[in-house]
Amino acid sequence: MDIAAGSGGGSGVAGFAPEATIVFVDVSSDDIVWEGSGVVSTSFGDSVRLLEAVQFIFDRAGTRPCVVNISLGTNGGPHDGTTLVERGIDRLLGQAPNRAVVIAASNSYGDQIHASGRLAAGGSVDITWNRPPSTGWQDELEIWYGGADRIAIELLMPDGSSLGVVEPGQNGEAKDGGKVVLLVANRLNDPNNGDNVIGIFIDDSLPTGTWTIRLTGRTITDGGFHAWIERDDNSQASFLDHIDDEYTIGSISCGQLSFVVGSYDAHKPSTPLSWFSSAGPTRDGRQKPELSAPGHSVSAAHSRTKSGVILKSGTSMAAPAVTGALALLLAEAQARGIGLNPAEQHALLLGNLRAAPGAQGWHSRWGNGQLDVAAAMANVGRAPPAAAPAPAAPPAVATSAAAAPSRKRKRARVEESTPKRGRANNSK
Repeated sequence: MDIAAGSGGGSGVAGFAPEATIVFVDVSSDDIVWEGSGVVSTSFGDSVRLLEAVQFIFDRAGTRPCVVNISLGTNGGPHDGTTLVERGIDRLLGQAPNRAVVIAASNSYGDQIHASGRLAAGGSVDITWNRPPSTGWQDELEIWYGGADRIAIELLMPDGSSLGVVEPGQNGEAKDGGKVVLLVANRLNDPNNGDNVIGIFIDDSLPTGTWTIRLTGRTITDGGFHAWIERDDNSQASFLDHIDDEYTIGSISCGQLSFVVGSYDAHKPSTPLSWFSSAGPTRDGRQKPELSAPGHSVSAAHSRTKSGVILKSGTSMAAPAVTGALALLLAEAQARGIGLNPAEQHALLLGNLRAAPGAQGWHSRWGNGQLDVAAAMANVGRAPPAAAPAPAAPPAVATSAAAAPSRKRKRARVEESTPKRGRANNSK
């Protein structure tokens, strides 16, 4: 909130839009299953509460320019913009001009939480999945593949013993004393996109170590698949092979009309990418993130201290920089009698970026370049560059949606980086 619209009264440094009116929504997550075997049938992209929060903010803003910051994310989901949350946000953005939604890209680059590959008919692929020593929480994994394909899954425990084969359209589970400790759902024809998804839930009580996921092509038209391990900031499981650090942007960061933001370190003259900043594209091949902003060791208001500040790193810190910048742009546009729709906003902001170091054109982590507020402000009301990128549309209040504190560790997480073995992190 401080990065986007802080007054600077406590920190001494104002946010990007310090005169903006602030609306804050404390988002409940009780409409999503976060623990137990039910996790295979719901995801953060199904959250009605989050969509209601965005709707509430736009309703409160009325005709005033309004930008919503969502610094939240998980790893699961189809990553193609078809979740209910992403579709709902796109619908809300298309209903009135001078509205925008900014979402953190995620901090999963290098975490080995994404694997991909291709199957031939009758062929098999083994994916090894390392489950670290237990911290008292479950593990979740999703595998998405094309709707015309049919893929069977076999799960092998660390000792090599098979738990059986689950055919397309079937479920398999194991119980211990009446409690489901393992569930594999090989679900066909997802209602949002028509693709197929395999969901795996493993309880904390089962052995940790290296598990093997064996995929076998029954009927193959395309054969491509993408797998994501759900986020756990305390004990992140990872893939040991078929690793692909592309397609690691967050669960709700793949919509058509939102702005998705990566992070770089503005403290260094070379402004390098933050090592954690996730990569696109979306699973359906669109260019996300759109741009990057300072998100490394950012000093801003420290909650509950009244006037204290704290250094944090993450795409959650980069996104509100863009949120505040957009609040300025949309306020200026309205003052000039201009209503900017999502495509025009993208053309204005993305057509006036600084070039990212070593990148030409769109880059899977940089996006189209670095935020340049002054250049964009100078071009409000002017025709955008001919090559300015804009989103493909589907058939000044700076605001934020954030998650409420919870004792549950596995939930929609603020996209703040956490220390990783062998890598420096200045967020603490």
